[in-house]
Amino acid sequence: MRRFLFPSVARRAWLGLLACSLLAATSGCSTILTVAYLISPEDMPAEYKGLRGKHVAIVCRPVVELEFTDAGTARELAERIGGNIRDNVRGVKVISQQEVSRWLDENAWVDYPTLGKTVDADLVIGIDLDHFSLHEGSTLYRGRTTAHMRVYDVADGSVVFDKRMDDFVFPADSAIPTADQSEQQFRGLFLRILAGRLSRCFHAYESREHFAEENLIY
Repeated sequence: MRRFLFPSVARRAWLGLLACSLLAATSGCSTILTVAYLISPEDMPAEYKGLRGKHVAIVCRPVVELEFTDAGTARELAERIGGNIRDNVRGVKVISQQEVSRWLDENAWVDYPTLGKTVDADLVIGIDLDHFSLHEGSTLYRGRTTAHMRVYDVADGSVVFDKRMDDFVFPADSAIPTADQSEQQFRGLFLRILAGRLSRCFHAYESREHFAEENLIY
């Protein structure tokens, strides 16, 4: 059966007409966001686009004082970031976290590019986890972290992207009573949000995602 496709110009005109209709019917910030979404669903571009077509290793390391209490958290965060990148960056090959973890367990730490060479990576996303906590007092959950993320070119050891996240807090304007959910449930939610924020540096995304995240606590 023959299919008919709108030319790109006609499609833009149709979207523009729909956008004008929405503006005429309603007003306010929500309308602007809706129109922006219709015209360009992924309206926030990647900060760094160099992962396409590359073999990428993701390594998250807690600072020394967190090494024994949050080593598992660091590896789970790296796994989640890798999954997001794999799903959203075309042509990337993310080296398995099992392979990265095996190297970390069997070798003395040197630096990120050295690990990258061993696992045959082109680039290494190295994340230094400086702080990580889940509690605000004894009866409330509120995740808080500070992390420094760099992308290393394994060939020459240079840093090609640098991003620092200072005192990231979730939920931003509230806290969750510990009676409402288990620590394991909240930890999973917080890691999901944190991984999403860090991995967005490498792929386009919808600006509305940022505003929708706070609703995940309900």
